[in-house]
Amino acid sequence: VAHPKRQSGSSRPMARHFAAAAWLACLYAATSEACTAIGVGKLASSDGSVMVAHTDDSGGMGDPRLAYVPAREYPQGSMRNVYLSIADYPRMLAPERSDTYRPLNDKQRALPWAAPIGQIPQANHTFGYWDVDYGLGNEHGLVMAETTCAGRWGAAPMGQPNGTALFGIEELSKLALERCKTAACAVSTMGAIAEEYGYYGGNSHLGKFQPWAGTQTDEEGEALVIGDATGELWVFHILPGPEGGAVWAAQRMLEESITIVANMFIIRQMDLSDPTTFRASKGIVELAAKLGLCRGEFDFTEAFSGDFKAPSRVDALVDMFYTGRRVWRVFDLVAPGLHLDPEIGALQYFETYPISVTPEALISPQRLMGILRDHFEGTAYDLTAGLGAGPYGSPNRWDGARGEREIHEGAWERGISIHRTIFSFVAQARTAVAAPELAGLVWFGEDSPHATCFTPLYLAQQTYSEAFMSGTMAVYDESMAWWAAQTVKRVMDLNYRAMLPVIREAQNECEERGAALVADTDAKVAALLAPKEVLLRAAVGEKKTREKVLEALAEGTTEHAAYFVTRWRALLANLFVKFKNGYDNTVILEGEISSEFNLGYPAWWLQQVGYGGWSEAMDSAQQKAMARFFATPEAKDALAALPLERATLEKITGRAHANASGSATGSSAPLAAAFALCAVASFVLGKRQNVNTQVGFNYLG
Repeated sequence: VAHPKRQSGSSRPMARHFAAAAWLACLYAATSEACTAIGVGKLASSDGSVMVAHTDDSGGMGDPRLAYVPAREYPQGSMRNVYLSIADYPRMLAPERSDTYRPLNDKQRALPWAAPIGQIPQANHTFGYWDVDYGLGNEHGLVMAETTCAGRWGAAPMGQPNGTALFGIEELSKLALERCKTAACAVSTMGAIAEEYGYYGGNSHLGKFQPWAGTQTDEEGEALVIGDATGELWVFHILPGPEGGAVWAAQRMLEESITIVANMFIIRQMDLSDPTTFRASKGIVELAAKLGLCRGEFDFTEAFSGDFKAPSRVDALVDMFYTGRRVWRVFDLVAPGLHLDPEIGALQYFETYPISVTPEALISPQRLMGILRDHFEGTAYDLTAGLGAGPYGSPNRWDGARGEREIHEGAWERGISIHRTIFSFVAQARTAVAAPELAGLVWFGEDSPHATCFTPLYLAQQTYSEAFMSGTMAVYDESMAWWAAQTVKRVMDLNYRAMLPVIREAQNECEERGAALVADTDAKVAALLAPKEVLLRAAVGEKKTREKVLEALAEGTTEHAAYFVTRWRALLANLFVKFKNGYDNTVILEGEISSEFNLGYPAWWLQQVGYGGWSEAMDSAQQKAMARFFATPEAKDALAALPLERATLEKITGRAHANASGSATGSSAPLAAAFALCAVASFVLGKRQNVNTQVGFNYLG
């Protein structure tokens, strides 16, 4: 049984002797292709807030819209609709819950997930919250970040022929935001509901609704990293139970630590006699023992991660390092002195990395944004270097897809920021604020972190820019925030290395402006609630005062969101102009370019693609062409008609044939043959060029 202090990561995890056993396929845990979640304890952050961060990497035709669900009162006996968890657009059709979820047309009303798949008793009061694919955070500063994991068992949702479960992680997380103020409440609420009504994993992608088999396990598990304004940070794991219900576990992280979950469970030994640190589903230890899922003491990850036999050594390696490299990278960025091993990977049956580490320096929201933008820069796994990055250092690697049918032994490194990220965020649960409405603050970025700006959103505010709350990835819309970031990202691939400084400058400007806005808004709200305002509050009433607070929260953030879209559209236009036609163009006056610097290609890349051998190849090809040319009747007639002595003609034809056959020696042979060809060709075409011809003849002579 592990003591909580075991999380600190003060010593190296796992001795290197386990590396020798890593080749065994049975050690790996299969992973999902989606998402990274990071949590930062309040004593590890620069401002005392608990932070969670998320990249939504599910790709496909996702739904990047932010949606606000208002707080509500319900009469006793009310029922809450539960909807199928769908990641695609529109992810939910629930007009009773949010205006964002109103069907736009009859076609949407007819979608398979438009009707609820079940109901549960409704709470008398629900809190207001924001969500994207999953619950994001509520008015009390409860915040969540998600990552899909492999689970040992699968299940299908109600409404399917084999359906037994009512909740997926999307609805489960939203339910917690409706009912809880704290992370501890959230993990217990989600766990109890899932045990009672059943849990299933995700199975929707690429805009297609697919029936659940109920047997797949690669994406049946889920993990949430959850923070709250009391200063607690929890990690929550869940998967379907072997006979319905759910298996789940939760662990509170140390306040001075940072943790990462990257598509694989991380909770291991648990002291369930300490509910302030560990919580789990009923009978979890007995279940693992009954089924023989642990070699020794209870280990949640060993017992309940997806249990697969890798079809090949390559498949096993992909899963180990798809997770392990990201875990290593985050920990190495914040605690390099630990010298964690990047080459051992993440293993199901052994803990190769600690569950959390203590960072060597306090982490700010901006630092966490930088981590989300990481591509292993400066390491042996740098995605911006090497032939795979192309001549301009693009870190984006598309899936192997068709090519993998022929090449079965490879894989790309899996960075934190990747090409198929739909959105990302850093969410803060702030403990030292002037009003509870200030507790929850999200820095939200549409599309991939390396191409976007993280814009602020208070979780207590009830309105926001339509640019973030409407639209679809299936229809281009320049007013939509997601498309503003997406187009910049796509253009960056033309020359990532050259454009990155321009993007970084825009990001710094945008995010510094956002930080200044937050500081100003915090001050405005504090002033509204200051002692000198007591008489005003008494005069206008607490309701009016709260309205003023909410108005202050929404005003600046909504303007900043609109600024982002305008700024990124201007950024896109600037990239088109500055980097047109392979040049770096410097503009000094509107409509005028002062200089054009040819960006060209790096020498190493030119060498790799055969640029350096072009002249030799063309020289050889031309000599062979001349031999063929002189063998034609037209060439022979042309030579005969030239006013040249027989000896000269023999030199021309003989030298050309010799060059073509490879018997000529000396550096003059190719040039002489070229001049001869020029002379004959000019004569044949009736465009005699005497100067060039004479030079060639003189050279031959």
